[in-house]
Amino acid sequence: MITELTFAVLKYAFLILLWLFVWSIARSLYRDVASYSPRKSRARRKKEREVRKKADVPVAATPAPSTPNHPTTGAMPVTNAADKQPTLLVIIDGPLAGTSVPLNSSVITLGRAASNTVVLDDEFVSSHHARVYPDERSHQWAIEDLHSTNGTVVNQQRITAPTLLAPRMPVRIGATTFELR
Repeated sequence: MITELTFAVLKYAFLILLWLFVWSIARSLYRDVASYSPRKSRARRKKEREVRKKADVPVAATPAPSTPNHPTTGAMPVTNAADKQPTLLVIIDGPLAGTSVPLNSSVITLGRAASNTVVLDDEFVSSHHARVYPDERSHQWAIEDLHSTNGTVVNQQRITAPTLLAPRMPVRIGATTFELR
């Protein structure tokens, strides 16, 4: 026979298991939604704020005139030829975080279409969104937005012309952020 105390213990144990199950489902859904969200993580935004605060010291610089057929530089200084050239395109944030693509002399295309080198399954990415290629003039890697709808953001600035990529300069396309290493 089941006593009243045993029945009460079983009843509360079942309720606790039920709530643990509901909590694990909610946590799983939250993580799935957060991983596909184009919004950056709280820790990443905090790091970027700290970097911006450190970089708020005004620097006197004269803008260099850009030619339409030559890539322009981003907000970070261009590395000279003595610096080590990047060998990998590393995805650091987004659904494909941790993926890397070796940089050789060929063009790397990014977009939703299956014909791209890096396929980004994201509703904010165009079918042929951008391309990363070796610039023959500067012997550095450059990125070009292929007239995408939502644009390509290099170092927190939307680009409209081909732009040289320095190592570790963040590039955001939809929910995906990558850099050259």
